[in-house]
Amino acid sequence: MHARVKPTTEATKIFLRLRFDGIFAIFAAIINFYYGIAMKKNNLLLRLAVLVAAVMCTLGASAAEAYANFTPSNLSLTFYYDDLRSTRQGTTYDLNTGSNLPGWFNWNKVIYHVAFDPSFADARPTSTYAWFFDMGEIVYISGLNYLNTSEVTDMTAMFANCTLLPSLDVSHFNTSKVINMHSMFSACWELTDLDLSSFNTSNVTNMQEMFLGSSKLRTIYVGDGWSTDAVTNSTEMFFGCPRLVGGQGTTYDANHLDKAYAHIDGGPSNPGYFTKKPDLGDVDCDNNVTISDVTALIDYLLSGDDSGIYLAVADCNQDSWVSIDDVTALIDYLLAHHW
Repeated sequence: MHARVKPTTEATKIFLRLRFDGIFAIFAAIINFYYGIAMKKNNLLLRLAVLVAAVMCTLGASAAEAYANFTPSNLSLTFYYDDLRSTRQGTTYDLNTGSNLPGWFNWNKVIYHVAFDPSFADARPTSTYAWFFDMGEIVYISGLNYLNTSEVTDMTAMFANCTLLPSLDVSHFNTSKVINMHSMFSACWELTDLDLSSFNTSNVTNMQEMFLGSSKLRTIYVGDGWSTDAVTNSTEMFFGCPRLVGGQGTTYDANHLDKAYAHIDGGPSNPGYFTKKPDLGDVDCDNNVTISDVTALIDYLLSGDDSGIYLAVADCNQDSWVSIDDVTALIDYLLAHHW
């Protein structure tokens, strides 16, 4: 507990009522203003009071920090980056580093919901090792777009054994510093497609069992940043993924389970299990944006059947929803030839 100082002037009363909210610039301006007055009046007591108040404000400040909060009442795990940690209900945990298990790991099997608070967008974790490993009860991770992975080096088992998770949007992940992706998506039984088009895997050395046992996985989209040149271990990378089909029709082959087929499908001459992410508006994934994509989008909106289409590029107006407005945006594109 900080000592309480009896204010002796109006200036110190103002300072002692202020709570730190990250506005040091305002504090500095006020300090300089009153200190300047004090200097002019050669008032030693006033100068001392102002300086003490400034120090008190600084000492009372709580720096923002990244942490996870487990709440047993609703079995949820929420990630925050703020200075409110001491006010949270439940148990809070520091983020793990390297290949150390996260502090909340023992709760993973009973957690029903995972969320990222918008404040977490300012956090820069260096490891997501086993963050959601064995969370077999979760069906959705909300706010995942607030997770900035630009400093992460280890994604081992990040989503492994999320057996009920039907979809996962990691299309914004920055993986340029990641070295280890061992078992990252293994045993995600309900996933049918993954968009890894933002992944830069130039530094990844370990892709062992990366998709192992994700038995319903049929399509994996990648972009120009995907590479396996640095990979030294890719054993059983695709083991147990019998429904996987490449963009040119290459089907799963139990004799090719390592990185040899971990590239965009080039057909019979260069078979691969991956698919190039379609361009915006290429709803039917035929590598062209035409009136057939308008038809496919309308059919989806009427039936709700997303078979044979790719919803990520159906959001033509980029408002995070697929609706009739996207049909209008797509028609406008076909007429004007630009978005």
